[in-house]
Amino acid sequence: FISMASHQLRTPLTAIKGYLSMVLEGDVGPVQANEKAMLQRAFDSAQKMVYLIGDMLNVSRIQSGKFIIENKPTNLAEVAEGEIAQLLETAQNRKIKLVYQKPTAFPSLMLDENKIRQVIMNFVDNAIYYTPAGGTVTAAVQQTPTYVDFTVTDTGVGVPKEVQPRLFAKFYRADNARKMRPDGTGLGLFTAKKVIDAQGGTILFQSEEGKGSTFGFRFNKPTAVQS
Repeated sequence: FISMASHQLRTPLTAIKGYLSMVLEGDVGPVQANEKAMLQRAFDSAQKMVYLIGDMLNVSRIQSGKFIIENKPTNLAEVAEGEIAQLLETAQNRKIKLVYQKPTAFPSLMLDENKIRQVIMNFVDNAIYYTPAGGTVTAAVQQTPTYVDFTVTDTGVGVPKEVQPRLFAKFYRADNARKMRPDGTGLGLFTAKKVIDAQGGTILFQSEEGKGSTFGFRFNKPTAVQS
């Protein structure tokens, strides 16, 4: 049922996002500043529904044994740049400084690009929402001779030490996270870990309550394909 409903929800959401985007870009005439702000909120809300549907579909596939990884040469640095660009306005609206440290050169990796996009978006989106106004969120793609990393570090509320072992469990959310974002589902981190594990990677995580968190993932270099 979840799989069927999620697929049915995608079609109207695609239309909603498409027409909102056209209006925002002035395709049907000039848009006033106050109108643009309201339209942007509607577009952002539609995009969040798209991410939620993606999480629901992944969970249903995991539980039914139909979770398939489709690897292809992927430039992680460019994928991250594209996803972060979509969240710049959200960060600005919440008075958060969003920084992306993109490497000048980076090898392609054999990854499932669509699923990696969901993970990156989830980590950056969470960092923005769990960081108070005036804070900073820094995303980075780095490599060493043996591995490549993607990390998102924030100056947000952090995760209490006693609940950290349960953080990637399905539907689990820490108390301070629920207070800041009551509409969360607890599916994002669960599916992110499944996606990274299924591709042979490792989840990176460290946090201190009241000081911020770092979420990310690491892939060993043998999976790299030189671009």
